[in-house]
Amino acid sequence: MKNSLLLISLIFLSIGTYATKLGPDIGIGFKAGLNVNKLVGVGIKNNYATDPHAGLFLFINKNRFGVQIETIWTQNNITTDSSFYGLYHQFYDQAKDSLKAGSFRFSVISIPLFLNLKLTSKFWIQFGPQFDATVGMTDKNHILKSGQQILAANHYNFVGGFWYQFGELTSSIKLNAGARFLSGLSDMNNLAFNSDWKNKVIQLHIGVNF
Repeated sequence: MKNSLLLISLIFLSIGTYATKLGPDIGIGFKAGLNVNKLVGVGIKNNYATDPHAGLFLFINKNRFGVQIETIWTQNNITTDSSFYGLYHQFYDQAKDSLKAGSFRFSVISIPLFLNLKLTSKFWIQFGPQFDATVGMTDKNHILKSGQQILAANHYNFVGGFWYQFGELTSSIKLNAGARFLSGLSDMNNLAFNSDWKNKVIQLHIGVNF
């Protein structure tokens, strides 16, 4: 996993180093912020959790249109409700049968691909698909059988939002900020086929680009 992230970082930096020579419509940078997550589905507690995210981005904008690709690392926290054990008890560690609910932390790598639409010189609307890969899970209460994953390894989403490009911090560094809403398209439930889990996320970020 570390080698994959290093390779992605080197690719972004290599493209960005070359792209900055071509003009102000092409940029590379990094961003960080918060995700306000809610997993909607039977057996999952219906509440929002606030989790961090960070990543790299590359955009190519020309006149009023552009494209943007990102690689984002996120941690998500999920809490089950009192019905979870009754629905999925066959996946529980036998020593934990009396535990009715649990908490899980997931590490996710996301790759969104956006179409950028320019509204003003600094304000852009963004929308497009996002691919998510679950790369790690912590079973905080140790309730599941060893190796059991409750989320699907891969899932897909639709993302829409805005991007605001501030002025220059220096001659080559610019500040940006944005907000997005993510809605899950695919079932994230890895335990059963008859109970869809869909993700809902409000994402806020601040970043710099070169």
